[in-house]
Amino acid sequence: MSILVTGGTGSLGFSILSNLSGTNHELYSFSDELPQPWQKVEGVQYLTGDLLDFRNVQEMIQKVSPTHIYHLASQSSVGLSYKKPYETLNINLLGTQTLLEAVRQVVPKAKVLLLSSSEIYGRTEQQLTYLHKETDPPNPLTPYATSKACMEILGNQFRNANGLHVVFARPFHFTGPHHSRRFVIPSIAYQLVKIKYYGAEPVIYSGSLDVSRDVVDVRDVARAAIQILNTAESGEAFNICCGKSYTFRELVEMLVDISGVSVDFRFDPGYDRSNDIPLLIGDPTKIMALGWKPMICMEDCLSDLFNEMVVRRRVELKMGMGRDLRL
Repeated sequence: MSILVTGGTGSLGFSILSNLSGTNHELYSFSDELPQPWQKVEGVQYLTGDLLDFRNVQEMIQKVSPTHIYHLASQSSVGLSYKKPYETLNINLLGTQTLLEAVRQVVPKAKVLLLSSSEIYGRTEQQLTYLHKETDPPNPLTPYATSKACMEILGNQFRNANGLHVVFARPFHFTGPHHSRRFVIPSIAYQLVKIKYYGAEPVIYSGSLDVSRDVVDVRDVARAAIQILNTAESGEAFNICCGKSYTFRELVEMLVDISGVSVDFRFDPGYDRSNDIPLLIGDPTKIMALGWKPMICMEDCLSDLFNEMVVRRRVELKMGMGRDLRL
C-alpha cells in the first residue's frame, strides 16, 4: 500500500503520517517546500512541487502510485483568504482539480480524501446551541469557505463522472502540537514561550477572543481522517468535531495557566476579523458511528502544544532562525 499526503508538513499531515509510521505502507508527503526538523516523520519520503503544475503533479503520482491519498494541501487561513481571495480559490480549487485529474489518468482506483472545513456552514439563523449536520447546505461567509464548498462540488464531479472514490472530511477547529503559528492558539502559545523563556514583554496581542468553536486535538482529527478514508463509502462527508464549544478566551486562559506566567492582554486589529462567525458547533453522530471519538482532552492538547512550541523554538534558534517565523 502506498499512501500520499499532500500538505504533509502541516500539523494534520504530520499527525496522519505519524499515525501511519511504523507500518508496512510506503509513506509520501508532497508539499511546496521541504519540512523543517520539527515537521519530519521518520520513514516518510518528502517530495516537493507545485500543486498547480499538472505535469509536475502527474509525474509525482506516477512515481508514488498511491492507493490512498489524503489531500490536505491548501491555503487554510480564513484571515489570509480575505487578503488573497484569488490565491485562495486558485490553490484550494484549481489545485484540487490538478490532483484529481492526475489521479483519474494515473491511479483511478485510488481512494481520495478531500479536506474540507466546517467553515462552509457559515452563520446560522437557528438557536445558538445548534449543531451543524452534514446534511446542512453550505452557506459560506468567507473566501476560504467558498473555496472549500466549491472543492466539494468538484470532488463530486470527479466521483460522478469518472467513478473516483472520493470522501470528504469537515473538521471543525483543531489545534495541538506542530500547529502553525499562523493560527490564533499556536500564535498565543508562541508568545507565552517567548515571555517565559526569552524575556519578552508579558503582553499577549490578539484579536477578539469571544468567538466560540467546537475544538478537537489535531491528533484526534488525524485518526478520524484515517478512519474515514479506510471505511467510508465514496461520496460521504463527515464532520470531525466533539459537539461542544470553547471560546478562544477559555482556551487562552488554559494556555496561560499551563505556561505559569502572568500576562496582560492587548487588542491587535491586525488579528481581528469583524465578519467572523461567532459560534460554530458540529454534530459528531455520523463520525462516531464509524467508531471514532475524541480521545485527547483540551488541557492535554494545549499542554502538548505549549511543550512542543518550547522545543520548536529551541530548534529554530539552534538553526539560526532568530526572527519570528510563522511556521
